[in-house]
Amino acid sequence: MNYGETNAYWFLRLNGFFLIENFVVHRTEDIEHSSDIDLLGIRLPYVFEEIGGQNNDWDEALMGELNPNLMTGIICEVKTGAFNNDDLFRKKYLHYYLDRFGFMPNLSDHVNQIYENKVTVIEHNGTKFQILKLFISNQESQRKDFLQLQIKHLRSFIENRIQKYKVQKWQDRLFFQCDFLGEHIDRKYHEEN
Repeated sequence: MNYGETNAYWFLRLNGFFLIENFVVHRTEDIEHSSDIDLLGIRLPYVFEEIGGQNNDWDEALMGELNPNLMTGIICEVKTGAFNNDDLFRKKYLHYYLDRFGFMPNLSDHVNQIYENKVTVIEHNGTKFQILKLFISNQESQRKDFLQLQIKHLRSFIENRIQKYKVQKWQDRLFFQCDFLGEHIDRKYHEEN
């Protein structure tokens, strides 16, 4: 993962999502060229951790778009440089991502609705869930069919979370499988100690 994707991964992890990195879209009868999506994930309604997983720990810009009482699927694209608006959340690949979630059979039948909206709420057999499309970049897209956050917003959130639980995070810094997060934790801890 590049630095933008790493920031996006930890931002979403610290907001209660379970994630797949670089989810591969294989060639099929309907898909001529292989591709991937940077992050694909789910968040369950009652996610909780005593250290960093309480209601007041979640990012307002992200969670303000979602109903926290619903299962959530997230499709996240990250661009650290120039991009083409038409290449973001391409409908032909959305089919593939959607069916991977497993919320219901043939979720991809809702591809048009999901393609056109930032957040889509779907009900199946009496259970509601939501799908969010999230775009991370330092450049603004003119499209309004997905939530946009800047990489600097993610960095700020990550650093604030570390600061809030500085002692606990520092004590456990070596248990995180990522040098990126361990380095941030160590730097924050030693800034004031």
